[in-house]
Amino acid sequence: MNGTIGVRRGWRWPITALKLCISRSPGVVGVLLCCVLLSGSVSARAVEISTADIDALVEARDIYHANCAMCHGYDGIPILPGAPNFAKGERLDKPEAELLRSIAEGRATMPPWAKELNQREQLAVLTYIRVIGGDGLFQDYCESCHSSSMPALSEAIPKGREKLSHYAGPWEFCGDSEVEHVVQREEIISLIRLLREIPKPTLKGQITGEKE
Repeated sequence: MNGTIGVRRGWRWPITALKLCISRSPGVVGVLLCCVLLSGSVSARAVEISTADIDALVEARDIYHANCAMCHGYDGIPILPGAPNFAKGERLDKPEAELLRSIAEGRATMPPWAKELNQREQLAVLTYIRVIGGDGLFQDYCESCHSSSMPALSEAIPKGREKLSHYAGPWEFCGDSEVEHVVQREEIISLIRLLREIPKPTLKGQITGEKE
């Protein structure tokens, strides 16, 4: 892959936005994590995203845009009738081995990709598909405010997928932004999942035994 950032909805996402950071006042996070700002009463742990992590995200997105988006949509909303809606997580609850087999060998009307994508690329694009909704939300709502440092995720935010889906807050929005009036709870969760997935080895196509 050449590292060129993929196009979404007719414009490009600057590299600075990919760093998922805050460039304005310490209390402002926009939608980036609404509920995960550090505060004096909540202990937190920094989530580090390296240049290599950012490069891996860009490459995985490029793989998806070049090979998958023509049927599955650039934002995960399918263009081809009958294709799963990745933006809603359709089929993504299947075991990883089953999903990778579908990519490699094909499924229904989808052709096999084993000759076009190596195993590392297949795993990387599957990892990207799992957070494609959060990637799109970040571009839509967050990039204009974030550029240089990573906010910490509060330890109060559950790490398991199921526990996170049932977490009721507290959610902290940036008070001066109109974003707080339009972002839904499920969108916040998608952003949190994106931030947690970016540093993982699977986005680089590295197989691990980790299970969420």
